[in-house]
Amino acid sequence: MKLVCKELSEDCWELILNRLAIDDFNSLQSPSLVCKQFLSITDRLRQKLDASNRSFYSNNCEGLFRALQRFKNLREIELCDPIFGDKADVNYPIRRIASSGLDLQSLSLRRLQKPPFPKTFKKLGSTMNNLKILRCCYLKVFRNHHLVAIADALPWLEELDIQLSGFRSYYQRGFDSKSAKYIVTDVGIEVISHKLRRLRKIDITGQFGCSDRSLIALSSNCELLNEIRCSYCHVSEHGICFVLRHSQNLISLEAGRYYSLPDDSFTFENSMNFAQSLRDLRIDAFKDHDRLLGSISTAGIPLEKILIYDDSGLSFHGLSNFLCACPSLKHLQLVSIKFLNDNSVRELCRYLPNLVSIKLDFCSNITAATFFILAKKCPLLSEIELQEIKLPVGDDFDMELERNYRIISLELSHIGHLNDEFLRKIGFVCPNLQSLNVTGLNRLTKEGIGDILKCCSQIKHLIVDKTRELGIFLEQFKTRHIEIEHHFIRSV
Repeated sequence: MKLVCKELSEDCWELILNRLAIDDFNSLQSPSLVCKQFLSITDRLRQKLDASNRSFYSNNCEGLFRALQRFKNLREIELCDPIFGDKADVNYPIRRIASSGLDLQSLSLRRLQKPPFPKTFKKLGSTMNNLKILRCCYLKVFRNHHLVAIADALPWLEELDIQLSGFRSYYQRGFDSKSAKYIVTDVGIEVISHKLRRLRKIDITGQFGCSDRSLIALSSNCELLNEIRCSYCHVSEHGICFVLRHSQNLISLEAGRYYSLPDDSFTFENSMNFAQSLRDLRIDAFKDHDRLLGSISTAGIPLEKILIYDDSGLSFHGLSNFLCACPSLKHLQLVSIKFLNDNSVRELCRYLPNLVSIKLDFCSNITAATFFILAKKCPLLSEIELQEIKLPVGDDFDMELERNYRIISLELSHIGHLNDEFLRKIGFVCPNLQSLNVTGLNRLTKEGIGDILKCCSQIKHLIVDKTRELGIFLEQFKTRHIEIEHHFIRSV
């Protein structure tokens, strides 16, 4: 009897190819070359192009232009240096993108050796009428006139990211009138605040030429703003409080470290009540944490996400009172909180009924036992990150292990005393684990990693230290299609 092989329907192929796109849109490049049917399907599916591979830019950007012609439904493109090189013309590929006929919504330009010319932005604005998101991150010598050119060319922008690299050293060193010619300053931000009236999100992290003047201009003129990031800018409590008072749509604020002015009329205590829409707050309140957290508690703001960095000016009483007053909290990150230990974490868990993710980094007095406490006491928790824990689990630790089926992501990096037996317990507690980071665990063996991969059958992403022996060992799991990321072992 002759067997008849039926071809898969286009719907089936779309499901298969869409599965590839979930992990990486660039993985659709090869299937698109197989046949016209696959090209048609991948064209529908592929909406993002990450042009960070050198092959896109060889032979006068031929690879990039082929991709632009092949995928007509692209909505997002990212260009990244150092693939261009010092002498390459960064304007050429951007002008070709502008002439491609694509209906882009997002364009990212990262780590370019020099910014595009103002006329290149003008060309982009003349054809990309739906471009809402522009990221010009870590661009060297990005200045006010580049910023103004963007605002003139794309007045409909809703998201602008101009964060600067190397900002820590610049921030500490400061700048003078000469260096002001080569950076973005308050003057540039004030100009674009009048031109970009639809702006919703802006990131000026590391733009050390920006101060309270920038915050006041943005808050006064961009009424739709809901996210501001201005870490490593010269801002004060006054500027931050001006934003809290006047940006009624503000959802997310990241301001880093600030300074306070004596006898200022704007303080956290009398301003926080205006920020009832705020859900995400990351401020480095150096020596001032209790006062900041107390103002949030008093205002009754239903925060969902907060970062508390170091314990200067922070007490356990202040932290517990804040968490008690903020049961809406879903994401909590505590960094370098030295007074935390396993028992205090257990105590704080009483106030975290809705917590979904937690990061405890460089909290030197907790042990890895904190993981089991969190898994048991926080029923909605799905992501846990514990880094740089040095203390061993005490001999008197005795807790009945309970399964937590919600935990899907776990990062346990540089925990010196974590061994195979501990990892097996983790596998028992987290049967639905999908992502695991176990870098820097010197006492862990390949057998321990193998055991948890067998125990947690849903793991699809594994981050481990790079060793030849471990690489060979993990070959046996290749049929599971686990994405394995190797980290080089840090030198001590």
